[in-house]
Amino acid sequence: MYQFYSKEEREVLREGGKKLAWILKQLENFLHVGLGVSNIEKKSLELIEEVGATPATVGYAPSGASYPFPSAVCTSINNEVAHGISKNNKYRLKDGDVVSLDIVIKYKGLFVDICRTYGVGKMSKKDLELIATAKEVTREAVLQAKIGNTTEDIGGTAEKVAREFNFDTVKELGGHGVGRKIHDKPFIPNGKNLGVPVVKIEEGMVLAIEPIVCEGDWGIKIAKDDYLFLTKDGKKTAQFENTILVTKNGPEILTKL
Repeated sequence: MYQFYSKEEREVLREGGKKLAWILKQLENFLHVGLGVSNIEKKSLELIEEVGATPATVGYAPSGASYPFPSAVCTSINNEVAHGISKNNKYRLKDGDVVSLDIVIKYKGLFVDICRTYGVGKMSKKDLELIATAKEVTREAVLQAKIGNTTEDIGGTAEKVAREFNFDTVKELGGHGVGRKIHDKPFIPNGKNLGVPVVKIEEGMVLAIEPIVCEGDWGIKIAKDDYLFLTKDGKKTAQFENTILVTKNGPEILTKL
C-alpha cells in the first residue's frame, strides 16, 4: 500500500521542501577547510530550528539498528557512502574532501529529504567530475519519475547515465517513499535487475530519489558504529537527492529554492 497526499498535504510538502533546500544552501556557504564535522551538526540544528522544523533523524531507529541515530545531518566524506554520524565527530575538513550532506526534516507533520555533495578547498579534476556526474545522474533519474514508468526505470537510468561517464551507482542502497514516514514504500533501486520488487509510478506519490555515484566498484561495507557505509575499495562517492511529487505533468521537485 503506497501513500498518496491531499492538496493540503502537498502544499505543506512544497513549503517544507523549500525550507530544506534553503538549509542546504546555507550549509554550502558554511563549509571550509578546517571546519569540524561536529560544527556542521551544530549549524544544521540551528538552521532547522530557524525554519520552524524538527530534525527527523535524531533518535530515529531504523529496522535492525542497535541504537537510535544521534544526528540531524549525515555527513559522509570521500569514501564514506552514507549515514555518517556528525554529532561529536572530531574530523576537520581538508583540501580536496568530497562532502555529502543528507538531511531529513519534519515540517508540519510531514517529512522531506535531501542530499547534496560539495567539494572543499582545492579539488582534483576527477573529483569535480564525480560531483558533476552525480548531479546529472540524479537529474536524469528524477525525469523518469512519471506516471506509467516504474521504479526500475528510475534506477536503470541512474545506472546508465553514471556508466556513460565511467562511474557507477551503489546498488545496495536506494531511494524510497517519503512524506508521512521517513522511509516508506516503494524502494527505488539504483540499477536494473537487482531482484527487488518493481513498482509502477502513480500520480500523488512522494519519492526521495537518491542515486549514489561511485568512482570504483560499487561494493560497500558498514563501519563499527553500525550506521556509516564505506566503499570496499576506498574510492570516493557523491550523491544528490531530491524529494519529488509525481504529478500529471511529470515529477515536481519539492526540495529546490
